[in-house]
Amino acid sequence: MDVHCRSAGSLDQGCPVAYGSLRAGCRLFDVPASLRGRSDRMPVKKTSTAAPLSRTRMQGVTRRDYLKRWSGAPLVYSGWIERGGMTEWRQQAASAVEAELEHARQSEEWSLLGPLRRTDDGDYVVDLRGRRIRPLNDIRLAGADGPRQGAAIPASTVFERGLLWLRDVGPLPPECDRVWAREITHGEVLERLARGLRELGDSPLAEKFAKGALDAAGEDAYTTCFVPGVHLVWGPPGSGKTHVAARAAAELARQGKRVLLLTADAASVDASLAAVDHPERIGLQHDLTELSEVDSALHRLDSQLSGYDHEEFLAAERRIENGQRAAALEAEFCRVRERHWEAARDLSVARETLRLARRNHDRVASEHARRTEVRVLTHRLARVEERLTEIRERMRSHSLLYRGRKNDRRELRDVENERRLLVSRIEDCRQRVNMVSDDVRRLKSELDDAQRRADELERAESEVRSQLELLRDELVRLHAAGIADESDHRYYAGCLHRNLPQLHAEREALRARSKHRAALRGRFEERLWWIGEHGYELRSEDEAWWWQTEPVVVSTMERLAPTGRGFDTVLIDDAGSARLCDVLFAVAQARETAVVFGDLAQPWPQVRPEYLEQLPEVGQWVLSTPFSHCGILTPSDAYAHPGCAVLPQQYRVGPAIQAIADNIGYMALAAAERGHTDVVLLDTAGEPVERAALARLLVEAVEDGGAVLVPTDEQIDEWRQVLRDTLTVDVGTVATVTDHELATVVIDLTTEGWYDRVRSFLSGIARARDRLYLLADLEAVTSAPTGTPLGAVNALYRQGGLQVRRLAEGLIPQQRQQSATDWTVTVIDRATSDGTMTG
Repeated sequence: MDVHCRSAGSLDQGCPVAYGSLRAGCRLFDVPASLRGRSDRMPVKKTSTAAPLSRTRMQGVTRRDYLKRWSGAPLVYSGWIERGGMTEWRQQAASAVEAELEHARQSEEWSLLGPLRRTDDGDYVVDLRGRRIRPLNDIRLAGADGPRQGAAIPASTVFERGLLWLRDVGPLPPECDRVWAREITHGEVLERLARGLRELGDSPLAEKFAKGALDAAGEDAYTTCFVPGVHLVWGPPGSGKTHVAARAAAELARQGKRVLLLTADAASVDASLAAVDHPERIGLQHDLTELSEVDSALHRLDSQLSGYDHEEFLAAERRIENGQRAAALEAEFCRVRERHWEAARDLSVARETLRLARRNHDRVASEHARRTEVRVLTHRLARVEERLTEIRERMRSHSLLYRGRKNDRRELRDVENERRLLVSRIEDCRQRVNMVSDDVRRLKSELDDAQRRADELERAESEVRSQLELLRDELVRLHAAGIADESDHRYYAGCLHRNLPQLHAEREALRARSKHRAALRGRFEERLWWIGEHGYELRSEDEAWWWQTEPVVVSTMERLAPTGRGFDTVLIDDAGSARLCDVLFAVAQARETAVVFGDLAQPWPQVRPEYLEQLPEVGQWVLSTPFSHCGILTPSDAYAHPGCAVLPQQYRVGPAIQAIADNIGYMALAAAERGHTDVVLLDTAGEPVERAALARLLVEAVEDGGAVLVPTDEQIDEWRQVLRDTLTVDVGTVATVTDHELATVVIDLTTEGWYDRVRSFLSGIARARDRLYLLADLEAVTSAPTGTPLGAVNALYRQGGLQVRRLAEGLIPQQRQQSATDWTVTVIDRATSDGTMTG
């Protein structure tokens, strides 16, 4: 976030600006970047005498002019006049920028900054150490698919020591575990710069600066900021350039001037607060968090229930229940079958008893019938006898001449025959009756009892038989449905052991309660996205308003847009390594005064791809710095140039740092008054560095903040891994570590990457205020050639200003050695009672 001063407040007074003596003539700065094969490489010579140069890439200062400056003649740049035209430099600079723009990577709208971490104190942070951070326009917390997919939580941030701290985050859904940003990309910066250069209107200060002509500076750096025209201010590391620029900006604002202060410090990337102050945001995040908790619970349950088939579990449960019921029914079937056997046996006995009782009763009944028949026949016989007597009497009473005698005889004969038949039948019945029982009622009662008993046993047997049939049918059905085997029991027991059925029930309950969560989530996410976009628009409007109305606007080169010379004064801080085209565009925004602050020891500008360095316009307007463009290549040039003010006094480095700079060829550093910096060489003794153990040592040593500097981006990841939980130590190259003053600096010299990065090494050591740790092999240091970083360290070592510590001894304590006389040996020459060995 750009820092905007709404009122010109007083700044701390200090950092006195005064001229002082400065040793000049150093070999390092007699060789500009445009004369070298790479922008940050130095030709290494074992002698301290400057050798003639056979190759030049210098654009903006010709070889003839360079040799004239080398011999002490004043340098006057006339390239702009020779090329002719006031606007030709703009076209050439725009063409150079567009040439690089053609190769710029087309980035997406949102860039991933990194995963979100939560510290032990509950703060949220994203680790950006070692990364080149460009200004951020918007910050969102979202998932792996980006803010356009799913929830996107707007947040405000603070950048400090390579870490982006998030403020007022609120409740976060679990999926919002990454930090995304609308980042001003390099391509956007180049496109805006090229368009601004081509559309640049009348800008006398930029035209003058493009010619390499500077207006006369003031008495010192501070007063120069109040002198109309375009000026340079050179100051070595720790000389207070930023402090002077801030003081001047505040004073100019108090005088009613509009001031633009440009700095390369990446700490101005704070995101807007307008996006997170909306009253609905926290409530929406709560709702999304609850939905995400449900989704997380469902995801967790789905993961735990992976491979689980509830229907198969129920089927196995049914088979197990079938088996258990079948076992119980089989036991019941056996019991009922025994009861049926007993009932059938009792019924059979009862039926046999009934049969015998019925037979006895039938037998007595037949005899009783015969007796009855005898009685009937006897009664009939009595009537026949009466008739017979009547016929005989009649025949005796009539005479022989009685006409009816014949019929009477015939009737008598018939009656006699009937009588004989009846007598015969009666006799036959009497012969067939064996006995006449007087116990007929008893037999009848026994028959009734037997019949009743048989009926009861038959009903009982029928009931038992029906029950047996039901059990048999149920067993058949259970076996047909399936009976559990050993695998079913193992599967069922495993599911119960893992509590899978209960988890399935919980999942179904969650699904039932939150069946509309997808629609709710979409509505919440859409509303949250609108809040973020509304805040982003408000921030853009506020920024545009600040650029137009604020008395002091503090921003970066990347954010600079055409303002139509809307500022009275433009102060450009830390522009020693800035590209000339960027500085020219910034100077063009000033109406009265433009002051460029910088250090000659900064690494030179670079361009990608490297073959663009061969283009004349790229070399002249991109690879040149404001100081080299004006012919200021050494501290002596800065002192001699009338348009350049100097900050000679320094407040940070100690004598040891000054000695290293002197040994490497940079004579501009002077030890600060009462300044002291401990320089310690951590000797690796040629062994691989155990960075994790070294990180623990650094955590103890770096209590008030520090940084580990490496030569190239390839070594950053190794250090960042071991310092992941150490939030007070920055890690990166000289270009990515933004702090210019650190209590402790650790420089990794175990690789050869620093050999051709002399300027970066010098910038790194000059940032140490209290302690400077150099991680290197002492043997490699003592054998390093003069003019290299290791060679400068070796010179300090020979002068006795370097402390040397063995890295292994500092990390691994030596074991105490015990004398042989301390050992006591006891020999027992007898057998032990427990049978163990003696000795």
